[in-house]
Amino acid sequence: MEPRPTRILLVEDEEAHAELARRAFEDSPYPVALIRARNLHEARLRIATETPDLVLADLRLPDGDGAELLPGDRGQLAYPIVIMTSHGDEQVAVESMRTGAVDYVVKSETTLAQMPRVAERALREWRHISERRRAELALRESEEHFRLLIENALDLIGVLEKDGTVRYISPSSQRVLGMRPDEITGQNVLNLIHPEDQKNAREAIARVFSAPGAGHSFVIRVRSRSGRWRLLESIGKAHKEPSAGWRAVVNARDITDRKEAEDEKARLEGQLRHARKMETLGTLAGGIAHDFNNILQAIVGCTELAQHTLPDDSPASGYLVRVVDATARARQLVRQILTFSRHSDPERRHVAMARVVDEGLALLRATLPTTVEIRRSDRASGAVLADPTQLQQVLMNLCTNAQHAMEPNGGLLEVGIDRVTLGGERVRLDPNLVQAGHYVELSVRDTGCGMNEETRERIFEPFFSTKEVGKGTGLGLSVAHGIVASHGGTISVRSQLGKGTTFKIYLPEVTAARVEVDASEDLSVDTHWRIL
Repeated sequence: MEPRPTRILLVEDEEAHAELARRAFEDSPYPVALIRARNLHEARLRIATETPDLVLADLRLPDGDGAELLPGDRGQLAYPIVIMTSHGDEQVAVESMRTGAVDYVVKSETTLAQMPRVAERALREWRHISERRRAELALRESEEHFRLLIENALDLIGVLEKDGTVRYISPSSQRVLGMRPDEITGQNVLNLIHPEDQKNAREAIARVFSAPGAGHSFVIRVRSRSGRWRLLESIGKAHKEPSAGWRAVVNARDITDRKEAEDEKARLEGQLRHARKMETLGTLAGGIAHDFNNILQAIVGCTELAQHTLPDDSPASGYLVRVVDATARARQLVRQILTFSRHSDPERRHVAMARVVDEGLALLRATLPTTVEIRRSDRASGAVLADPTQLQQVLMNLCTNAQHAMEPNGGLLEVGIDRVTLGGERVRLDPNLVQAGHYVELSVRDTGCGMNEETRERIFEPFFSTKEVGKGTGLGLSVAHGIVASHGGTISVRSQLGKGTTFKIYLPEVTAARVEVDASEDLSVDTHWRIL
């Protein structure tokens, strides 16, 4: 297959010059299709019909200047142009080359005869120009591609020097940190990092520059404009720039929300495990209590029969009285265990929380030492559907624990009532038990020794106690937890070693108009009930 001839447009108005050029191309070593135009208008029509491979344009034409075939922007030139000029116009030809012409020749019989060589040189130069343009275009497109990737990236992308100076930060800094790139560029990245993480950050930067080309990951907390610390999972890699020396590119992803979600999931799973453990322990304790109660019944029955059988002056009578007393205490313990396991069937009514607290504190004032100051801090009162005796038991257990926490020096015991609406973040107190709604809050705060985290996590477990042997059964708080949960409420605790403890109980509120507690009703507990 013969090669396609090179299409050359000759723009020349003089017949003699056009004929010399035609003859020269007839002897060309490569096939040429020579097309002639006598003026600018005809040349433009030819170019519009089919783009030539090369244009040989005379500078002086009847209707204008051959250089007018050059576009205003040389980057838009679609074909090479060689300007042909007469003596005296060389300076104009040189100016034409600045605007896009690849070459110029001064017309003479000799130069016209050498036109095939001029055309070959011009085409070769044009190929170099075209290749360079394609490379430049590809580079610009690549740069634009990466610029768009960086500017629209969700992650932070930065360039650091060895000392931590930020030389570049991507626009995503506005979304992640609430700061524009120009607010960060130029300052040391350590200024934004949490004080506790700065040592690790310095060591991480040192590792990045000590092993160029290798990626090094690290996690740091960075301050945002709002003052909130954002947790960034980062990876850095050092490289050498010809003009700037060693620098590190760091890609950082904001994992704050993910970490908080993971922590929240772990917290909820812990609550679920705790609830299941308490349910299992309650079932076990309830079964044991019922069996134990049957044994006690037999002991009491046999003891009473023995008392009736023996004469009044029998030496064994005193021992039998002690057995009866011990059995009564054991029965009370069984009732506590059954209450914790929710196997009891309390009688519930609409009661005012203030009345329950009044009755409970009246009992406490007579039993607490004078070193303990009792203070009421009610903000608003409310009514709940509950067993008032059980609520008093919860209050007494919490207050007694508070008194023990303040021994031997005493302190402040503050009991308060409030009406609150739980929703959103506050429902997170115990999502297994509480739904959004209106609640009556009972708070018991002491200024005692407080608890560490390990103790705080176990305080509601049955038989767990930090008291000395003989000073408690370890059922007080577990019973309180069981009572509150059985009433559809929840109990929370905040404590710090040396700074006291605060318990808060939330019970569903009922309409105050439905409270039907007789003012003369005695809400005090059974005289045989003992505080654990």
